[in-house]
Amino acid sequence: MKSLRYLNTVLTLIAVLLTVNIWTLWNMTPGGEALSVATEAEAANGIPNAGQQRKEIVDAVKRVNDDTNAIKNLLANGTIKVRIEGNASQD
Repeated sequence: MKSLRYLNTVLTLIAVLLTVNIWTLWNMTPGGEALSVATEAEAANGIPNAGQQRKEIVDAVKRVNDDTNAIKNLLANGTIKVRIEGNASQD
């Protein structure tokens, strides 16, 4: 009887932890944001507008490319300053 009570307790604990894990993943990940581009590009009758989706993807890639080029220029010009903090102990 004692082992059955232990088993039920452990199984209940696992179920609660899985529920918390699923709830956390569902609410903390930007899953809805990943679909927002596709949702905005849909036509009024529910048919996705593939051309609009591709245009939004290309625009997003261009923004990332511009940001990468800006970082590259900062590194090439030497205008980024890096400060390293920590212990100077060596093994």
